Amino acid sequence: MRFAMCVLLGILLLGSFAPMQAADPAGAGQVAFAFTGGSVWTSASTGICKWYLPLVRGLNVPADPTKPISANAYFVWVSDFATQSLPANGPLTLVMAPAGTANIYFNANPTDDYWKNPSAYGPPVATFTRNAAVLYSADPKLASDTFTFSASLVSSKTFMVNGRPFNFRDLIPHGMTCFEAGTWDANTGYPSAYEVGSCIANGGGQ
Repeated sequence: MRFAMCVLLGILLLGSFAPMQAADPAGAGQVAFAFTGGSVWTSASTGICKWYLPLVRGLNVPADPTKPISANAYFVWVSDFATQSLPANGPLTLVMAPAGTANIYFNANPTDDYWKNPSAYGPPVATFTRNAAVLYSADPKLASDTFTFSASLVSSKTFMVNGRPFNFRDLIPHGMTCFEAGTWDANTGYPSAYEVGSCIANGGGQ
């Protein structure tokens, strides 16, 4: 896979769950959420990454497997990205992913237009700085890869989910580190990536 990264396609099915409160953040090293989704290249070195979240710490988020991702994507992570090729290290192909930004959006009524229509994301509820990192693969063509990056929470706002308040700053006040694995489909013009992974909460400190 060329370069699969991004930071948020995300879902939260609005069922019955305990409220997330400021007193219940994810502890350092604990999984804050899991994600799946993908990236689409818009040029030879740029693209857009989107995830949805089937697992969020402290919330019951059962996915409906009879519906497509777009109909489950209450929370969506979207991040533009760029890549810079690096010299290979033996059998490993290396790609630099410079720092960028990412937003999480919330839509209480997601539709199948989500993938094609950015206006279907809903309003932004959190903004992150995605820090620079290196993607690596044992495949010279990057048909599959592994990618780890950290993201700092820049801003967020409290919003209501099923009548209860939720704020990403309560969940991950010190940001997160994400671990992603993906594979690429090179048969669609600019190739598309399919990604899955988890993000763990960072600890405090300066």
